[in-house]
Amino acid sequence: MMDAGKKDPKIIAVTTGDPEFNGYHEASELPPHRLLVLRRFFQDYKQLEHKAVAVDEIMPAESAYPIVEDALLAG
Repeated sequence: MMDAGKKDPKIIAVTTGDPEFNGYHEASELPPHRLLVLRRFFQDYKQLEHKAVAVDEIMPAESAYPIVEDALLAG
């Protein structure tokens, strides 16, 4: 997503112990309504902070790996 003009990636993850979601491996496998709810959540919580936000398309899981690796190295 774009937050105040800057890239601000978000990672969608599920616990492997949650039987409701543990069968999913890609966000694209989720029901369309669930994806709309996730998108709306990211839009709304930033708007409550009076920030301009744009939620991009949800990317495949493999695109999250470099973001997670960078975060681990930075931490």
